[in-house]
Amino acid sequence: MPFKFNEELWKIGRKIEDDALPVLNEYFECKFERNENDIFDIFDFKDEEKKMIVEVKGRRIPSTQYKETIITASKITSGFRAIEEGWKVYFLFVFTDKSGFFELKEDASFKCKLTGSNCIQHYLIPVEDLKELDINNQE
Repeated sequence: MPFKFNEELWKIGRKIEDDALPVLNEYFECKFERNENDIFDIFDFKDEEKKMIVEVKGRRIPSTQYKETIITASKITSGFRAIEEGWKVYFLFVFTDKSGFFELKEDASFKCKLTGSNCIQHYLIPVEDLKELDINNQE
C-alpha cells in the first residue's frame, strides 16, 4: 500500500457510507450489506441475492467545483470483473451539495488522469452524467 492508513478520513468515509446505505436499499429495493471482515474491500456494499454492488465515494467539495470527478482505475477494473461474473455495479458520489450515481456498463470508457506523487491512475467521470440520488433528505 503506497499510503499510510488515514483513520480520520476513513471514519468520515464510513459515516458517508452509513448515511447512504438506507437510501440505497430503498432506491434499489435491495438489502445491501457491507463486508465487515475487510475494511480494504474493493466495494462498499453488495446484495448477494440481486447480484448488485455499490461503491460510495465521498467528496468534500460541491458537485459544481469540477466538471468531472475521479475514481481509481482499480475500482473500475474490479467493477468490470464483477460485471463479467454477472453483477450490476454502481458508483455513488456524495458531494457536499448533492449525490449522484452511475451504473458501470461493460462497454464504458473513460478519460484517464495520473494523480499525486505516486502517479495513481484515475478515471474521470463527468458529473453531469450522474443520476441524482438524494441521500440527505430522508423522511
